[in-house]
Amino acid sequence: MDVVWTRHAREKFLERSLKYDINYAEVDMHIKAQKVKQKQLHGTIKTIFGLKDNIFTVIKEETKKLINVVSIWESDESEVELWMKK
Repeated sequence: MDVVWTRHAREKFLERSLKYDINYAEVDMHIKAQKVKQKQLHGTIKTIFGLKDNIFTVIKEETKKLINVVSIWESDESEVELWMKK
């Protein structure tokens, strides 16, 4: 399954990659694994994952062949709780 990033998501990822020293390959792996995911309105999916002592949330659109990452951010408290319960 291919992972593509919208312009907005790439900009947000760049900020986080500089701050947290993460790269696309690491994040793509976690996005594909989808250990914690929630369906959202308008057909998007929220995926929460931990990476290097940080927890991130991604909003994405998904088909059988493609994952389109819409945005990425540091998880809030409720998202962290979901991650911890996994």
